[in-house]
Amino acid sequence: MLATLRAQKLIVDSGLLDSKYVFTNNIPEEFLNDLTHDVCLITEVRNDIALPGNEDFHAFDREIEVQIFYRLEADDPSELESKLLHRFVQANWSVIDNRGHSVDPDTKQLTVTWYFDYFDIEKEGKN
Repeated sequence: MLATLRAQKLIVDSGLLDSKYVFTNNIPEEFLNDLTHDVCLITEVRNDIALPGNEDFHAFDREIEVQIFYRLEADDPSELESKLLHRFVQANWSVIDNRGHSVDPDTKQLTVTWYFDYFDIEKEGKN
């Protein structure tokens, strides 16, 4: 399974964000300027193969970026973020980087960006 889809399922299954607003690869045009909902975007950063000694790969080392664009009237996101980060770690993802929060100067929208790594061991050619 693609790492972006695996992460999307993890976020949706957590119930912490509305599944209607959790996207992979790009945000549909009708949601690009939505300031009334928390919108999550998951994109692939890296998809490397891990080579053992026999020159054949046995696993994928996948890195994703998760961005959450908070609605303008959002509460303090600390609790949601803590719970979401715990979900990723409990599902065997590694937190690679946390870029922290930024505020869009035009919309005043708070955003957080994280990077996660997932080592996906291939089992008999199937993931």
